[in-house]
Amino acid sequence: MLSVVPFHDMLREGSAASDAMETMIKILSSTKEETQAKSASALAGIFESRKDFRESKIAVKTLWSVMKLLNVESGNILVESCHCLATIFLSIKENRDVAAIARDAMTPLVALADSSVLEVAEQAVCALSNLMLDTEISDTAIAEQIILPSTRILREGTLSGKTHAAAAIARLLHSRRVDYAITDCVNRVGSVLALVYFLESARVGSAAIGEALDALAILSRSEVVGSQIKPTWAVLADFPKSITPIVLTISDATPLLQDKAIKILSRLCCDQPVVLGDAVASASDCISSIARRVISSPNLKVKIGGTALLICAAKVNHQRVVEDLNQSNSSNYLIQSLVAMLVSGESSLANLHSGDQDAISICRHAKEEARNGESDAGTAVISGTNLAIWLLSVIACHNEKSKTAIMEAGAVEAVTERISKRSSQYAQIDFKEDNSIWICALLLAILFQDRDIIRAHPTMKSIPVLANLVKSEVSANRYFAAQALASLVCNGSRGTLLSVANSGAAGGLISLLGCDDVDIQELLDLSEEFALVRYPDQVALERLFRVEDIRVGAASRKAIPALVDLLKPIPDRPGAPFLALGLLTQLGKDCPSNKIVMVESGALEALTKYLSLGPQDATEEAATDLLGILFTSAEIRRHEAAFGAVSQLLAVLRLGGRAARYSAAKALESLFSADHIRNAESARQAVQPLVEIINTGMEREQHAAIAALVRLLSENPSKALAVGDVEMNAVDVICRILSSNCSMELKGDAAELCCVLFGNIRIRSTMAAARCVEPLVSLLVSEFSPAQHSVVRALDKLVDDEQLAELVAAHGAVVPLVGLLYGNNYMLHEAISRTLVKLGKDRPACKMEMVKLGVIDSILDIFHEAPDFLCAAFAELLRILTNNATITKGPSAAKLVEPLFQLLSVPEFGPDGQHSALQVLVNVLEHPQCRAGYTLTSHQAIEPLIPLLDSPAPAVQQLAAELLSHLLLEEHLQKDAVTQQVIGPLIRILGSGIHTLQQRAVKALVSIALIWPNEIAKEGGVCELSKVILQADPLLPHALWESAASVLASILQFSSEFYLEVPVAVLVRLLRSGSEGTVIGALNALLVLESDDGTSAEAMAESGAIEALLELLRSHQCEETAARLLEVLLNNVKIRETTAIKTAIVPLSQYLLDPQTQAQQARLLATLALGDLFQNETLARSADAVSACRALVNVLEDQPTEEMKVVALCALQNLVMHSRSNKRAVAEAGGVQVVLDLIGSSDPETSVQAAMFVKLLFSNHTIQEYASSETVRAITAAIEKDLWATGAVNEEYLKALNSLFSNFPRLRATEPATLSIPHLVTSLKTGSEATQEAALDALFLLRQAWSACPAEVSRAQSVAAADAIPLLQYLIQSGPPRFQEKAEFLLQCLPGTLVVIIKRGNNMKQSVGNPSVFCKLTLGNTSPRQTKVVSTGPNPEWDESFAWTFESPPKGQKLHISCKNKSKMGKSSFGKVTIQIDRVVMLGAVSGEYTLLPESKTGPSRNLEIEFQWSNKECQS
Repeated sequence: MLSVVPFHDMLREGSAASDAMETMIKILSSTKEETQAKSASALAGIFESRKDFRESKIAVKTLWSVMKLLNVESGNILVESCHCLATIFLSIKENRDVAAIARDAMTPLVALADSSVLEVAEQAVCALSNLMLDTEISDTAIAEQIILPSTRILREGTLSGKTHAAAAIARLLHSRRVDYAITDCVNRVGSVLALVYFLESARVGSAAIGEALDALAILSRSEVVGSQIKPTWAVLADFPKSITPIVLTISDATPLLQDKAIKILSRLCCDQPVVLGDAVASASDCISSIARRVISSPNLKVKIGGTALLICAAKVNHQRVVEDLNQSNSSNYLIQSLVAMLVSGESSLANLHSGDQDAISICRHAKEEARNGESDAGTAVISGTNLAIWLLSVIACHNEKSKTAIMEAGAVEAVTERISKRSSQYAQIDFKEDNSIWICALLLAILFQDRDIIRAHPTMKSIPVLANLVKSEVSANRYFAAQALASLVCNGSRGTLLSVANSGAAGGLISLLGCDDVDIQELLDLSEEFALVRYPDQVALERLFRVEDIRVGAASRKAIPALVDLLKPIPDRPGAPFLALGLLTQLGKDCPSNKIVMVESGALEALTKYLSLGPQDATEEAATDLLGILFTSAEIRRHEAAFGAVSQLLAVLRLGGRAARYSAAKALESLFSADHIRNAESARQAVQPLVEIINTGMEREQHAAIAALVRLLSENPSKALAVGDVEMNAVDVICRILSSNCSMELKGDAAELCCVLFGNIRIRSTMAAARCVEPLVSLLVSEFSPAQHSVVRALDKLVDDEQLAELVAAHGAVVPLVGLLYGNNYMLHEAISRTLVKLGKDRPACKMEMVKLGVIDSILDIFHEAPDFLCAAFAELLRILTNNATITKGPSAAKLVEPLFQLLSVPEFGPDGQHSALQVLVNVLEHPQCRAGYTLTSHQAIEPLIPLLDSPAPAVQQLAAELLSHLLLEEHLQKDAVTQQVIGPLIRILGSGIHTLQQRAVKALVSIALIWPNEIAKEGGVCELSKVILQADPLLPHALWESAASVLASILQFSSEFYLEVPVAVLVRLLRSGSEGTVIGALNALLVLESDDGTSAEAMAESGAIEALLELLRSHQCEETAARLLEVLLNNVKIRETTAIKTAIVPLSQYLLDPQTQAQQARLLATLALGDLFQNETLARSADAVSACRALVNVLEDQPTEEMKVVALCALQNLVMHSRSNKRAVAEAGGVQVVLDLIGSSDPETSVQAAMFVKLLFSNHTIQEYASSETVRAITAAIEKDLWATGAVNEEYLKALNSLFSNFPRLRATEPATLSIPHLVTSLKTGSEATQEAALDALFLLRQAWSACPAEVSRAQSVAAADAIPLLQYLIQSGPPRFQEKAEFLLQCLPGTLVVIIKRGNNMKQSVGNPSVFCKLTLGNTSPRQTKVVSTGPNPEWDESFAWTFESPPKGQKLHISCKNKSKMGKSSFGKVTIQIDRVVMLGAVSGEYTLLPESKTGPSRNLEIEFQWSNKECQS
């Protein structure tokens, strides 16, 4: 009943409930044990069901009473008392009064917990369990006193007791570290196993499971404190079966309990991964449950622990894990959760204690393996969030479909970021590099086996990170970065491979090459576990260098030096040299640039040194193979280190293995292509070992040795004698091979060596050489074409010896040789042809035998498809044959004409073949009866010869011309249209300079000249004829020159289009012809040439054109045209600068003075030519220029046209500009008067040019006696006329006037000078800036003379110039700055009028009435002036003007103005002001307000408004 009583009734004193409760508490003190026990039991039931009672003071009262019962001996009372305390302690955290009292209960309860009576001990443990809900009490408890009895109860107690015992242990350890003492205690009593067994027996009750798991979870956090004692959780590892109950809990329990179980089991992953994995894999629904907790749990430790458990399960049965995850549809979610752990795990993990991080880990090896040896790679233990990466790797490895899900979840980005971030941290801070990054690279290596993932964008971002990681100091990081790169390279596209190459990864990959398997065994095992390649560095590099762009690109060039460095022995990388050799060989094949880089990196030296160490056969072969590849480059063969490799290769030849000897022979073959190596003494030492190999080696080695000897001896036949110096005669060895039953390929090589050896005369003369003839001839009938070719070439060398040639012929070589002329083995046919040529020379019988055997027919069958070199060889053979008259007249020779003409039409056919073919045709067609037998058209016979006439070989040209001369004897060929195509080549032969060719060409041209004259000209006949004309060869007949000139003149007469084709020198020479038509034609051509090309004038002058033209003028022949051309030439600046041109002055002057010179146009052009000449100052200063002055003045006196006047004046200007003597000459010739007359000309241009001439003529005092006032008058008249006509003045008139005034001051005071002033003023007003400047200069010059002039003259000039005052004032203010000085100077000298205007006064106040104000003005010594009196107020207005006239401006004078008052009421004076008037002269007008002094002390200041003016106007008053 009390358990359901309302709480407020219980608290109310006097209530039935309160009294009943008090009674029950009192009963606890009863003397009856039974009553006490029942009372305690009842109170326990009440407090267990009523939390409000436990938290009230009732609990405190009860506690005091119950605690007294703990000392009784009755077991029943002790049981119920402990039970009652246990219920009261349920709210000990809320009821602090209870907590304060309960501390005293700890000791008796601990004692009871050790009771032999199990029920008492169990209830005491229950009470202790609830008592330790208070953390303060829990902290003070002694661990052993709690753990020992609790463990006992866990083994022997009831389910409730066990639950409380587990809770007691958990609450005891919850807030304390599991230290050595606790660990020892737990291990001694077996608390952990007791909890596990309890867990197994209490599976149904989740509360019991929770308490047990709590305790286990806390114990699982115990630290390893030393080697003497194990951690508490180690017992689970020692008893694997104990794991099963915890594993099963994961399948059945709530998420909270699952999390606790995961935390416990995760501590065992390191020690018992297999047992744990087997338990997890065997338990139903356990894998999926763990996966769901990894996905759903917010606790990072749970996620990591669950991940570790799944890894253990996968280690045992990865197929079961994959299947369970797929069946539960949690695979993708698990992947996403694992990736999320990578993204967020870094920051979360940083907040965990380092011990907690490492607590969850997996050891990849069993304990026994771990003890056997430690791994330096850092791959033995995986812990923390690395477990997530490991599990992702496991899933990706065993489930292909999951790779895409992992990539889509962002794993590639997360892992890449993780690698990048950690790498950058360790680069910036001096920390040891993280040795767990390799797991990230492992995951990438597995993922990149999928091509779709490689194509994703994040993959591209990972490449530079991996390239950086592969250079890590940690071997595992390097190795698995290489694995990732290998996956990319093996499965990626070409673009991916290029990205990897450009990232610089090759350098890091190279650093892994050749590591000993023992050193990286752990890494190799990992690769095998995840199905990766064993040696990723080799695979990646080999695949990369397969791509052509990479192999020839910058990445390869950067990798080569590192590979070359590996050729040096490295103790910890024994396999590196062999691998480096393979990669270098791969890089070097067909890539010249890589070979050069290898050599620059020291490959030759390294290989040579490496070979000197005596490496194994395979490595030795690889080294010699690489040398062979390098020496295929001519540039490398020239390298200084190449020479040093010879001796080492020779050592390999002598002592190396068979494969290495073969490679060495191939390398020497390449080396012997270099002259300096082939010609060195060391190369000679190669002969003996090579011959030895030929004698004793395998056939493959014999091939290589023969090829090396051929290369060594082919360029230097004299060195072939070295073969005879060896112990065994090499020729005999070759002969034995030729006679043996070895392969035809080897016999062919032996024949090739014979070809080289037989190039030496001494070897050919030996008996051994003669013995080779028979086997060589017998080889001709073989079906192996290369052997036949080599045999024929060897026979070709042998037949150079006459005796051996007879021997060859005697052995019947002609028959098989001719018989081989079929098919398309053109190289063989060429060699046969050469051999037959040598056999046929001086052996008519052999020739006839060849013809009978059908050699001509065989040749004709091959002709139409044969290449040029073979056709040339055939033509030479035919030439030898047709030298025989019998063969030439035979039917076979008749078949050759048409095919040979067709052969000559082939453009690629060479000169040697052309020569032979032409000679054959000449041999056949040189006789008329032979030509009569053919009806050849021009297309057949003429067309093929046309290009041959231009052949660079003179012999071919000669034979072609000779053949053409025979053909053109036929009339139908002369008139054929095709024949005109021959003209061009013949013209070119005409210009060859070779007399025999010229003779043939002229002969041919004579035959067609009457038919094709225009075509001859168009084909360059003009040019070649010109060359003949210009020849200075004394052996050249004059008649030839005349004929050539006549032909050239005719061509020019036929068409003017050829004018420009004739060289200038030729045309100049034609000017000296006696024929007027020739001269006119030459003149016209020269004019056209000069108009089209201005630079040709210099060439004309250099060729003597000026002298020839002057001669024409003197003889009055073609005057106008000659004068026109002469003027054009003399107008050229460069021609005028030549020294010889001076000689043209006198002839031109004489021509102008010559009375017979009547042609006006010619005179004009001659005058113009003189003007052109004297543009050159040197010529103008010459002595001959005086005669030109007279001639030009004479021209002006002869009433010429206006145009001629201008031209003559311009010429005279050029003359007098630089020479005083010329001025004197002009004046003495009457030129002054003439030019004064011309100034007044009605033609403006003539007048202006005359003025300019006057300016130059009187620019100094040379002819001062001719300077007069009339000159000034004439110019003044011209100025006046110009003003009347145009309203303006040309500045040239003013400049001429200035020249006179400047140089002759006496003219300034003349009457004409005074009369010019008004015109100067007008020019200043209306002219341009240049005109204004000239007028201002003239006025300035006149002003300078006023002080020396008579007074009346200066007065008249100043008055006249005063009209310029406004203009000068304007120029000072607005004109150019250069005008200002002269304008101011003039203004200060000119007479003018000063006008002062008194406008008004201001502030003229008085105390009473209006003032009567007037102003009095005083200027210098002049009489005072006065205004009218104004009485209108304080601001009187006068507006009166006062004027003063001055002969010159009043410089420095002041105007005094006083303002007075006539009113009797006020002041008599308002003040005065003094004003400087200089400024008004320059400015023209100045106005302003001027303050009267003294100023007013009371009111505003008094002032006058005044305006000043200075002008040329005369005073009106």
